[in-house]
Amino acid sequence: PQNAHAAVMQPLDTGALISILRSISREPRIGKFSLIAFNLQEQRVVYRQENADRIDFPALGKAIQSLDLGTVDLKRLSQPHGDTRFLADLIGKETASDNRPDALVFAGPKAMLEENIARDNLQQLGELNYPVFYMNYNLQPFVNPWRDTIGVAVKFFKGTEFTISRPRDLWYAVSEMVSRILKFRNNHAAASATGQ
Repeated sequence: PQNAHAAVMQPLDTGALISILRSISREPRIGKFSLIAFNLQEQRVVYRQENADRIDFPALGKAIQSLDLGTVDLKRLSQPHGDTRFLADLIGKETASDNRPDALVFAGPKAMLEENIARDNLQQLGELNYPVFYMNYNLQPFVNPWRDTIGVAVKFFKGTEFTISRPRDLWYAVSEMVSRILKFRNNHAAASATGQ
């Protein structure tokens, strides 16, 4: 949820996340999607869809309804900074994949965790050979202008963070993201062709 202390996702939050995904999925220059929906509070992957031509929104919606926000697992309380470790492990698994994507995109509200992912953990992942983006849904960016845990990781990978508060922010972010992905892909292909 937009409010980290909220017990349920408000329809506005769900609608914003779906709008981000729909905007990306409608972009004709993007052909395949792998989608991983996760919840930091529960420290679990809620939904996974691999290498698909389109996002299965009904299945994603059903998975989101399975979230048990407002309930705390006693086992997770005994693990200090478990949410940070979960996020670090998830990024590690997804970036270690042999299937090299054209980009890695995070989308969601700020994840203000007690601790950021340690720089050493991020360095172990190595340099990513594709651009990284963060579509940060934030209705009131002036209330919390600080970089969150995901934003710190994206900055480490020399990625780009977009703050999305209004529909035009989303349009600009998706256009800019696709433009940068295509530019990176073309530069990478040209470098490969010349043997550099």
